[in-house]
Amino acid sequence: MSSSTSSSSSSSSSSFSENDLESDSESRSSQVGTSTHYSQVGTSAPQTSTSFPHIDDALGDIKDEAEDKFDEDTWFASDEKRNKMSTESIVELLKEYPLPPPFSARVPAIQEPANYGTNLETSVYEGQIKSGYRIPMHPFAVAFFNHYKMAPGQLVPNGWRKLVGLIYLVQTSGYPVTVHDFMRLYLEVCFIKNVAKCDGWYYIHNRIRVIKGGPKSNKGWHSRYFFIQRPSGKWEFPRKWNAICKDYEKKGFLAPNDMTKRLLDHIKRRGVLNIDKRCGMRGLFLLPLLCLFLQLQF
Repeated sequence: MSSSTSSSSSSSSSSFSENDLESDSESRSSQVGTSTHYSQVGTSAPQTSTSFPHIDDALGDIKDEAEDKFDEDTWFASDEKRNKMSTESIVELLKEYPLPPPFSARVPAIQEPANYGTNLETSVYEGQIKSGYRIPMHPFAVAFFNHYKMAPGQLVPNGWRKLVGLIYLVQTSGYPVTVHDFMRLYLEVCFIKNVAKCDGWYYIHNRIRVIKGGPKSNKGWHSRYFFIQRPSGKWEFPRKWNAICKDYEKKGFLAPNDMTKRLLDHIKRRGVLNIDKRCGMRGLFLLPLLCLFLQLQF
């Protein structure tokens, strides 16, 4: 999960084409290297910044310390799942989706569920990485998880696909969009819902159909996970799992404004985004290219 050159979201062009992304994919493949040490898996990649000073103030109204009030007695469906992903499988995955320094990966202990881990760790599923989970995380995704006070590992793979797709639509609007603007738009077009009989996992449901695609089933993804570690400091998003309250869907200070209308008009003009389509001469899938594009934005 490599990082990239900083760039303001206001520089995004509404005339951007998915085909323009294809040429970037090969140049980044040479940056991947892996190493292993006992139960840990590390990857080497270009040095990157893990903070987002340009959004720190904007996130102030969204970010909350509620994760520190986590109820250790809360039961999640993940408590009954155990990891089936081997060290070798994690190494192979991180060859394709490398972690930038100073981050590293740890294989869970035999009986360690995904909602555990230390204060310096956050859980991630293989299916989520393939669906757009990246470290460092895009500021709009950071705002999303802080708004719901949920850990990124709680959003199912198809939810990640929708989140990445919506971020892409906003970033290519050509407007100087803030994290608050993004969340205003999100609350207009989507809402979050608990996965039936699977407490602790959530998916994104459309209010307005702006994104389509994604497999109907991601069978077995619940048992393929590991932990991402940082050497010190706090994560920009909640690390601990949380039971989402319906009150988080209330718009409050994130009620729609003029920018929301502009973004909705942009999305309607563009049409529904199919995140599963192939594009370009090589027939590459769109989703990995969207992830690459978003990484180039900060």
